[in-house]
Amino acid sequence: MKKLFLILFHARLLIAGENPYFPYPNYDGPKEYEVYVNHLDFLAKLLPDNPVILEAGAHYGFDTLKFAKRWPASQIHSFEPNPHAFENLTKKTQDLPNVHRYPLALNTHNGETSFHLCYGSTGNDPIYEGASSLLDAADFMKIHYQGPCITVPCVILDDWCKQNRISHFDLLWLDLEGMELQILYNSPEILKTVKVIFTETNFRSFRLGMTLYHHLKAFLEKQGFRQLAHWYDPNIQGNAIFVR
Repeated sequence: MKKLFLILFHARLLIAGENPYFPYPNYDGPKEYEVYVNHLDFLAKLLPDNPVILEAGAHYGFDTLKFAKRWPASQIHSFEPNPHAFENLTKKTQDLPNVHRYPLALNTHNGETSFHLCYGSTGNDPIYEGASSLLDAADFMKIHYQGPCITVPCVILDDWCKQNRISHFDLLWLDLEGMELQILYNSPEILKTVKVIFTETNFRSFRLGMTLYHHLKAFLEKQGFRQLAHWYDPNIQGNAIFVR
């Protein structure tokens, strides 16, 4: 995903034939790394030609553009609460009629919330702002997650769907820096309609209250999903696909 710099670094090593983490000791999913590199083609086998997509954590719109190109008949609802990132998202996608942008954070309540911007260890490098989160940094990560705390508007996904007459999502694309379980738990109605979830996974609590992989997996399995693929560094983060 866009924020997983270590995963991208490992991918470059793999291409060079030097990746020490692949295949991972506990790898659980398709063995061909190309399936991850071409994950949209993989997801297309599971989705209709005109999917309704929720993108939570759209950042600068890199994935948004890929969705729009891969599924030109789709409807894409992209959420990004970081004002600077939302500005970039808007510039990149403003000419795409099937992309709908919202400067909102998905949360466990409606109203406003604190949002912790991440500018890296120096506190002033926006290249790291993709790691921004509703959750404050754990003590051991504060040096790496430096940046201001701002207030942003937030919504419960179920409530937002009712207000906007969204009846279902074919794909949830979640890059929420540890808030995945909280968001899904508080929106059970729309979750019942979802076919596929592509989500970030975490193996350490980099932020306070961060969703860990095994908790997220257990919850989704109770909701009728099964894990189809998982690409990860077992000590850091990864990406997983869950299918109903």
